[in-house]
Amino acid sequence: MTLAILLNSALRLLLIGAGVWLVLRLLRARNPHVEALAWRMTLLAGLVLPALLYWGLAPSFDAVDLPAIVSGAVAGPAPASAAGAATMPIGMLASIYLAVSLLLLARLVSGLVGTWRISRDARPLESADDIRVSALVRSPATFGTTILLPSDAQRWPAERLEAVLAHERAHVQSRDGYWSWLAQLHTSIFWFNPLAWWLQHRLEVLAETTSDDAVVAASHDPIAYAELLLDFARHPNSRSVAMSVAESNVSKRIERLLARTPPAIALPRAVRWAAVAVLVPAVVLAASTTQAESPLKTVATPAAAPAVARHDGWPADAGHDGVRLRGGVDPDDYYPAAAKQQRVEGKVVVQVAVDAGGQVIDERVIDVTPASPEYGFGEAAMEVARHAKFTNPRQDVSYMTFMVKFALQN
Repeated sequence: MTLAILLNSALRLLLIGAGVWLVLRLLRARNPHVEALAWRMTLLAGLVLPALLYWGLAPSFDAVDLPAIVSGAVAGPAPASAAGAATMPIGMLASIYLAVSLLLLARLVSGLVGTWRISRDARPLESADDIRVSALVRSPATFGTTILLPSDAQRWPAERLEAVLAHERAHVQSRDGYWSWLAQLHTSIFWFNPLAWWLQHRLEVLAETTSDDAVVAASHDPIAYAELLLDFARHPNSRSVAMSVAESNVSKRIERLLARTPPAIALPRAVRWAAVAVLVPAVVLAASTTQAESPLKTVATPAAAPAVARHDGWPADAGHDGVRLRGGVDPDDYYPAAAKQQRVEGKVVVQVAVDAGGQVIDERVIDVTPASPEYGFGEAAMEVARHAKFTNPRQDVSYMTFMVKFALQN
């Protein structure tokens, strides 16, 4: 999976996140369960987007009403040293990205393994839930579906123990631990995206808030519970992969308890499934692409190509003083046999360098759809470019980008 796809996914998720935030503000959603559901769906979208973009599973819409244009030309051939210099920063960035991502993934795996060992070695209590006590646990926490308590928990007053268990059972019921792991995985992959870090923190805050509400809903005194949170906050756990009772936004949670804010109503399962049903088409739409093309089916036509830099003063529509495609070649003559046999159509964006006489002196493929080399659309489009005819009023080498579309005849 290329760095470009990850950057593309991060930008799309930023737009999704901005839209979710705006909707929540417009609806004045104050129920933490509603907000948690919205951001969980956003997290899932962030994890699915790269796969959809990488494998091209989302639809691509043809914007046939947009004029096909040449995006620019640069006088003179590009020096070979410049091309080499351009690739070096990309390689360095990829190395930096991979190093940071692997470091974060290693930290996540190390935390999971370490907490799993603590959970495995902890002494289970006789209970319908998976409750265990360990001397390595400093304050109550939840690891997946396992509730971990300090070794002295059995000597706690009944009211204290019941309040703690009400909080941790709410984590288990909501699967907060698993969502926390997904959020940390997402951050490890998209560590360069500030939304990933914010999303991880926000989901943890909301998980603790909804679990606090479960304690209050179970008729426990909010003032006494606030004192309990303050006490646990003085003894945080060392592992970040477990949901700990007093390690996230403690001060604001205590303020909410002291204000005696009524506990929020949990969402029914039908609402959660409805959110998933809405998520699927929304993510597919977010991963979709648009591509401007001419309605002509079997000729090489100019197309927009953002990868080419626009020269100052170069007309957007490739005017009379720019390189122009005169045709002279039919893409059907170069249609790849393997693709035609499988009845697969293709589109290729090609960039050519044209001399003062309009002859092609160099060509390269910018984009191929479908990208699989078994169809051979890239090489076929290169042949089309070599045999195409151009006019170049300029007295030096110029560049042009155009689309070659291979379409089956009805």
